[in-house]
Amino acid sequence: MMKSEEARRLCRDEMIRLDGDVMGTVVSCGKGVLWLTQTGNPGDHLIRAGEAFSVGRRGVVLVSALEDSAYAVSEGKSNFFGFEGPCLAFRRMARRLETVRQRLLA
Repeated sequence: MMKSEEARRLCRDEMIRLDGDVMGTVVSCGKGVLWLTQTGNPGDHLIRAGEAFSVGRRGVVLVSALEDSAYAVSEGKSNFFGFEGPCLAFRRMARRLETVRQRLLA
């Protein structure tokens, strides 16, 4: 696994693999859009600049850049919630509600 808090770059369509004991690891996106998928996890995750994903289970994690991106990988505490966490979930919900509001007003 990578050193903690080491900033890295991924060009579009590049991919990295995180394996070993990755539970509790946090992948944060500083620029661009990252796509994450994990062995045994039925859902994939997109994280954009300013967002982070905490790995809540064991298994290989693949991180791919959908556009030129900057990211960091750090060792964090295990995610109590078992998913991306309430802050990221709230931001996604707020973004969806804003999209619906804009469509209704148009």
